[in-house]
Amino acid sequence: MKHEQIAETKMSHSVLGLDEAEIGPFILRCVKERSLSKLVANLNNDILNGTSTERDSAEKALGRMGFL
Repeated sequence: MKHEQIAETKMSHSVLGLDEAEIGPFILRCVKERSLSKLVANLNNDILNGTSTERDSAEKALGRMGFL
């Protein structure tokens, strides 16, 4: 479980680290790899159950992806 939480946190930071022009291709890649649903679910879980830092990062990541 701890490993999953670390990976989820890193995912929100990797989304936040993307340039604006990279967001669209990143989402398309996730769709092609069938990983978008898991990514959004993990970020949503961070918003609902994470620390305040995890919540803030996940919310920003979802916002950058256009889901908030």
